[in-house]
Amino acid sequence: MSTHLPSQLTGDRPDPGAAVTDPGTVEAWETDGGAGPGVEPTADTPAAPSAAEVAELPPRARTLAEAAKANGWGVTVTSQGIVEGAHVRTVTLTGAFPTPTTTAELTARCVWYGSSYWAEVSERNGRYAGGFGEFLAWVREAPAMCRAGREAGWIRPGSPLPGTELEIVPLPQWYEGAPRERIVVRDARMYARYTQTIHHNDTGIPVREAPGYGQPHLSGDAVRAFLGGSLGFWLSSQATITDDETIIYRQTNGHSAITFTPDRDSGVIITHPERYITAAAYRVTGHGRVPQVWTQAAVREAVSEATRPGPIDWPDGWALLMPDESVRFALGGFPWKSGDVYIAEPTAAPQSWGPRCGTCGWYVTEHDPARGWGRRCSTSQPPTDS
Repeated sequence: MSTHLPSQLTGDRPDPGAAVTDPGTVEAWETDGGAGPGVEPTADTPAAPSAAEVAELPPRARTLAEAAKANGWGVTVTSQGIVEGAHVRTVTLTGAFPTPTTTAELTARCVWYGSSYWAEVSERNGRYAGGFGEFLAWVREAPAMCRAGREAGWIRPGSPLPGTELEIVPLPQWYEGAPRERIVVRDARMYARYTQTIHHNDTGIPVREAPGYGQPHLSGDAVRAFLGGSLGFWLSSQATITDDETIIYRQTNGHSAITFTPDRDSGVIITHPERYITAAAYRVTGHGRVPQVWTQAAVREAVSEATRPGPIDWPDGWALLMPDESVRFALGGFPWKSGDVYIAEPTAAPQSWGPRCGTCGWYVTEHDPARGWGRRCSTSQPPTDS
């Protein structure tokens, strides 16, 4: 399982007297309030820290020890005594956490020279280091990532991705290879919200590119934009969509994967109104308006207008198909005002739609007093509730 830190930082205060024996060693120094030279810890026999020892540690060391204990790490504190007037202490963390295929043996070491800090993470015969915030986050998250991977059955690098291939363009007409199903990203059924899971594996290249800086919850638009950009830029990248509409992406066949699990209650993003708006009639409610019954064509026209790109940097309109088959949509607003949200619920079509407007050709009941959806005129004005 790969649990590399998000970045590898090289400090500007390395130990001038320490010989570098491991080319994979990267050092990072920080301070709790003072600078100090690097110190190579001695090979003292570590001991489990007592509560009093933990309480005497510098603030960051104490925070680290407490977080490590809370997340299942073994913690030892070794004192190297006083060096140049500063107390030198080493905090060593060890953990064995189950992953889908093996048990991850993880170790980490932090050295405090007075208030200055140095740390490294050792795994897979390499050592990686980062700033204290990154290091503390790794200590807190690594056990949970291992457990989550074991429960979810993470995809191993090199194995085929399950599901149907996702790409930004369809197969070219000249393609003569084996038959293969492909879905274009714009045509894929995608939801308004997703949960992002970044996979880790002992044999895979760690994920270095993730939308939203790796945050767990993303909008469907962010996922679509990420897929469009990454699949178009990285020629060896891969993406699929499974039968349960989970999206899987990896940068190359050797990389660990990212999965995007949809929140089905958030609604399906409508990109093709003719595919999702299928009822014969809809009961439409807008802000401050008496509900009106619109035809299928009128709702499709309004949704097409709402989702049409607007001026640059202005809020975009949107349309969602909800689990109850209702449609929610809003026109893109001005920069200082968002558009009103409309709700269109499937309903029985009336026996007679009544007369059509002599000016624009739409039915009288389909005229919105606030908007001219689909070039509807303002000649006929249905009542409002105000």
